Amino acid sequence: MFLFGIDVRIDAKTSGCKPSKWCSVYQKLVTVLWIFYFFHTMLSVIIVDLPSVTRISEVLPRKLPDVLAFTIFCVLKNRRRKIFYLLREICRLSNNFNVKHHPLWLTLAPVTILGISLICWPLATWPFEEHECQRLMPYFSLNFSYIPEGQNCKVFSIIALLQILASRPLKQAFTILYTFVCCLMRKILIFHTKSCEKLLANQSPILDNKFLKRYLIEYDSIIEVLQSFERIMSFPALLVQIYDCMSIFYGIVNLDPIKELSKNILLEKQFILVVYASSVSLISFLFLSSAATSVHQASKAAKDAQEKMFKQILVSGQGIGRGQLALLFVSYNNPAFTLSASGFFYFTRPTIFAALGSIMTYSLLVMQF
Repeated sequence: MFLFGIDVRIDAKTSGCKPSKWCSVYQKLVTVLWIFYFFHTMLSVIIVDLPSVTRISEVLPRKLPDVLAFTIFCVLKNRRRKIFYLLREICRLSNNFNVKHHPLWLTLAPVTILGISLICWPLATWPFEEHECQRLMPYFSLNFSYIPEGQNCKVFSIIALLQILASRPLKQAFTILYTFVCCLMRKILIFHTKSCEKLLANQSPILDNKFLKRYLIEYDSIIEVLQSFERIMSFPALLVQIYDCMSIFYGIVNLDPIKELSKNILLEKQFILVVYASSVSLISFLFLSSAATSVHQASKAAKDAQEKMFKQILVSGQGIGRGQLALLFVSYNNPAFTLSASGFFYFTRPTIFAALGSIMTYSLLVMQF
């Protein structure tokens, strides 16, 4: 995320060392490039796209991902300090419960982020010949003809790489970060629940007032971190989900072999790219949704364990104070924690299938016209 303008280290500006100053300069430069990228996207819509199309629906699927990428950057840039404190709390929580993340996360994350984008680059450029690149260049040059004859494909290749690096990696980095945090919080919830279930299974005599108080404090600390995670990350998660859904929808609609591919030679040459981009978005959508759903499932398991604990305490007649017993009752009686996409929809198992079904249905409906 640092490479694409999001530096969550709060000491990057306060430190007086040269590397931090260079990092600050780099971040400002990337911010300027993001602003330039956004204005270029808007100008290309006004100057090139709108005069040449008959319906706004033809422009929206192509340009919305660029706008969403810039919006994701702005939101994460504005919340980078909160993200730092959130990650620090999650790290503290994982250390308290001795729950560690898999070391492959640190290796595979940057490889995946850059690898997906670098694979996309040749798919976007190699099928085109010089005269086809010349037809595509007005979308990037804003209808200005200043490229020497025979150099259109070279310039198009460079611009395509820059556009891919602007619109995709930051979104993918956030998806991986969100998935990583969800998996880690799920492991913490499961570890905390299993420690309680072992005592219940063994009919342990240490299930007393002190244990119950410690259990409730630990559970509340987990839920507080999850609530903070929800407040900070839910809106970027919504933007990422819209990005992925739009990419999936665009891929399905434009791969209609009867209407589109037979009419548009340029689209026919981008067949592999469209399939690849839609497949990546589908995988991204499923990974993020499944990871968020797993937190809900772990929270449900914790509620089941709390209910068993409450019943066992009542049956056994152990000397548990009324206050602690009331807190336990309130805790298990509350609904299981569920992450959301800024409150618009909640990540549960039915939601994933409903969203994919809606995309497929709407895509097939659009293909009829």
